[in-house]
Amino acid sequence: MPELEPVSKLVFDAGIVSDDAGAEEKGSKPAALTAADHKGIPLLAALDEALVAVLRSGAIKLLRAEFLRADGSEAMLPKLLHRQELERMELERGICVFLTPEDAVAALRSLRREVAGLTYGWASPDHPDVTGEYLANVRRFLRHPLGEHVTALFWDFSSLPQKPRTEAEDELFSQSLKVMGDVYASAFGTTVIRHRSVPSQPAELDGEVVILVEKGGGLDGASAEAELRSALGAFENPRYEEGRWRVRFATYAAAEEAVEAATAAGALPGATAVFLFYNGRPYLARGWTTFESAVSTEALVRLAYFPGLGKLLEERLPPKVIEIDGEGPRVAEAEDRADEGMGPRNKRVIAAIKEATFTGKGDKPVVVELYREYAVKVNIAMARSGEVPKGEYEGEYNAAGEREGRGVMRFANGNVYDGEWKAGKREGRGVMRFADGEVYDGEWKAGLPEGRGVYRYANGEVYDGEFKADKREGRGVYRLADGGV
Repeated sequence: MPELEPVSKLVFDAGIVSDDAGAEEKGSKPAALTAADHKGIPLLAALDEALVAVLRSGAIKLLRAEFLRADGSEAMLPKLLHRQELERMELERGICVFLTPEDAVAALRSLRREVAGLTYGWASPDHPDVTGEYLANVRRFLRHPLGEHVTALFWDFSSLPQKPRTEAEDELFSQSLKVMGDVYASAFGTTVIRHRSVPSQPAELDGEVVILVEKGGGLDGASAEAELRSALGAFENPRYEEGRWRVRFATYAAAEEAVEAATAAGALPGATAVFLFYNGRPYLARGWTTFESAVSTEALVRLAYFPGLGKLLEERLPPKVIEIDGEGPRVAEAEDRADEGMGPRNKRVIAAIKEATFTGKGDKPVVVELYREYAVKVNIAMARSGEVPKGEYEGEYNAAGEREGRGVMRFANGNVYDGEWKAGKREGRGVMRFADGEVYDGEWKAGLPEGRGVYRYANGEVYDGEFKADKREGRGVYRLADGGV
């Protein structure tokens, strides 16, 4: 994987400060956002660097928006194809379907939210858009004024290598999963397009059930049909495919009953998962989509406590989240209460992810940790932005009216600092209790942890050691939640 660029290169070499930023007609559009507008902009943009590396490697490919937006694109692509099929189309027909890695990085770093990231619920394990409704509504968005700024599109089925994958494609897919949250979370790089409604099930898929099986297990092979019938009851049209069975029940209700019975503990040895082929589960009952919606607005919710930066983004950038189903593209309504506070919000999101359904075995704890990690990263970036968040201070002041001496600052986002101050900044000894449950108890300098301290993470891990400018540096011990060091 390529090395990450330093923030300084991100700001000055990648087009964030553009020579033609002022070339637009005065008064026609808001002034382009630049890294120089606020200290927090390069800090938040730097959170995209893991995604930048994956785009550069080609693990994620972005579709050219014009490929889907252009007149006649329906004839060129009447049905959504997966990535490998689109790659073959490029080679065989000489069509530019994907952006080059360089152009994909430039779109992400444009500070214009030029990359659209689609969040939606897959309709089936084999193809996410069985009816074509998702593709039609994505095209409608790209041709709508709300989508005119978009130059690139992330659509998982077409942007990531799909099964069957080669060993090299498996490695690319693995790289991509590590940055899935960043695709939707990027404060400046991406616009999230959300399709909440799930298309109606086609009649020909009524009663279809999938059984995923252990490799080499008792159900792995065509000879296991009798065992399946014994466990599931009467079904028709059994088909064994590598790694799974597909069977059909007479009615949807019969299929649901069979799935429920088969998923009971130990009911079907050798099966790793049993589910309906057509997935009509609501958007907010799915694990990955719950996560995608949450990280899409994580930075925006925090900006309510940093009004300077928040106002810049509101005035200079297209909307972050756009609904694209139903009657047509529209700006998503805010769903977070202004008075909720970040701690309660984080707990609510984590609870929602844990309650949601994941089809992938082991996905749930991974996604919870992805959310926690991003919440911490964005919190740190904003804390370093130089803008003092809203809050109430109770304590001592110096002759210049600055906070100095001992005092307690209760921030509007739920963070609380109790400790020493100097010239308006945290300096000396103090304890910061973050809204997400993390705690730093130690020494501070110029508003940041520096010196000796103990940081207790929300996941139970603890670092006891030295810090410099808010980073672990020097001697220290890191203890894992399970007691390991």
